[in-house]
Amino acid sequence: MNKGKIIVIGGKGGVGKTALSAILVKLLLQRNEKLLLIDADPVISVTYAVGVQPQRTIGEFRERIIENIEVAREVRKQATKDTIRELTIQTGNNFDILVMGRSEGKGCFCGINDLLRYGIESLCSEYDTILIDCEAGIEQVNRRAVHRIDHLILITDTSRRGMETVSQVKEVAGKYFEDNPFEVSLLVNRVRSEEDEADARALAEKFGFAVAGFIPEDPQVLKNNARGNPLLHLPDNAPSVSAIRRFLDQIL
Repeated sequence: MNKGKIIVIGGKGGVGKTALSAILVKLLLQRNEKLLLIDADPVISVTYAVGVQPQRTIGEFRERIIENIEVAREVRKQATKDTIRELTIQTGNNFDILVMGRSEGKGCFCGINDLLRYGIESLCSEYDTILIDCEAGIEQVNRRAVHRIDHLILITDTSRRGMETVSQVKEVAGKYFEDNPFEVSLLVNRVRSEEDEADARALAEKFGFAVAGFIPEDPQVLKNNARGNPLLHLPDNAPSVSAIRRFLDQIL
């Protein structure tokens, strides 16, 4: 059985993870990849960014199981893979979406993350690529919602705090998946000048990173976000799209 390639996006909140994920969807589809996009952030973001309404979420599904005994009985009668497949949203554009949704209780994501992990494992063979947009920080990796990583793409802005966060994500991921080595790439977002690039590169080196790519501040991303337009509709020559395409060409 062939395994789908699992790409995980991680970084501090507010640095552009959602935009990066949405643009990667756009570019992977141009490569005719059959794609499963997993919105693993309890605050649903990338689903809207690609222009899809979250019809159903794993969080809502779990609540139904807890609240309705009949639903729970029906779920036990079918394979987990079939259950998770029913929760995926088919977009009709060669990619499907699995939405995590909110947590089941204050401060606890364990039940949802377990179900998410089983879903990823069972569906991997049906897709060329599984792209996972994690929540801010290291929660998804720390809770092991991800059963395997092939490529960890870390994104930061030019701030030291952003670099500290991606360093933590890398450390935790390395600890949990030490028996299954994976590639790591660092992207620096919202770069405004060559001086920004030089400063970010020097800062990254202090944290043991080599920068794989710089993404310029893109007014078209800001405009689309402000108007609520899907980032899939960004033009191919948008500065952010061009920069991420160059990075994708390198890693693929």
